[in-house]
Amino acid sequence: MATERPVRPTHPIAWRGIAAYLAIAFGLAWTAEIWALSRGVRFASLTPGTTLLLASVMFTPAIAAFAVRRFITREGFADAGLRRGPWRPYLMTWLGVPILVAGIYALTLLLGLGHFDPDLGQLTARIHEAARGQPLPSLPPPRLLAAAILAQALTFGVVITTIFTFGEEFGWTGYLLMRLLPFGRWRAALIYGVIWGLWHAPIIVGGFNYPGYPVLGVLMMCLLTVAFALTQTALRLRYKSVFLTSFFHASVNTQGLGVVPLLAAGVSPVSGGITGIVGILAFMVLGVRLLARTHEALD
Repeated sequence: MATERPVRPTHPIAWRGIAAYLAIAFGLAWTAEIWALSRGVRFASLTPGTTLLLASVMFTPAIAAFAVRRFITREGFADAGLRRGPWRPYLMTWLGVPILVAGIYALTLLLGLGHFDPDLGQLTARIHEAARGQPLPSLPPPRLLAAAILAQALTFGVVITTIFTFGEEFGWTGYLLMRLLPFGRWRAALIYGVIWGLWHAPIIVGGFNYPGYPVLGVLMMCLLTVAFALTQTALRLRYKSVFLTSFFHASVNTQGLGVVPLLAAGVSPVSGGITGIVGILAFMVLGVRLLARTHEALD
């Protein structure tokens, strides 16, 4: 893709809107999550209840962005990215993210940070754990089960997940990123990426993504969200679509919960896989490459 000469936005930073947005987004999410933690809820192993809580919390950035745009700054939605944009980047994302995730886990195994498990032992263990001692029907052969999980992740899974990731992206890339662009695209990506990671702090402390690493996990999450933010910033600036950033976010989430991670057993969340050093570096390389070739421009 041909690049244009960088043009740094000269708009002033909307501190009032940013402060209001962060207060609402963090206030709603952290209140719900800290209340759950105080009740003994943990997120290392998701249940229907914790899944519902996390899904609901994903809409708090969208609520915050809507409230700020509509009632506080009254700036409207002209630069919110509410346009589909071209189909090609969706196709590239749909095909590219699974390939990248497969590469991340292949590298994880090659580095000796886990071992190959073609029998999907992790999935079987999770199913038995969810059954809580109740008898289970016989499961399909591992290869058939893996194919079904992959097909679901690439079809209904990513579509449904996009609805929930829109709840985050309407806030993060639809509002906050755009208000940080006067700092320049690199600093904007870094700042919003760190904020996005810190927004996850209560559930990380509660065992989500980095079970057993309540403090280190928050730092790792910030590094991971910065890595994602680089690509998200490039996509948002290139195609001006928050639906596309939602789709990229959903693609990563569905693949992270898909069949490929289940084929790699014994992987530490801080070293291998998507959430570990291997995944962070892989997404960082992708993001740096994309953002370096993306010009700075407001909608």
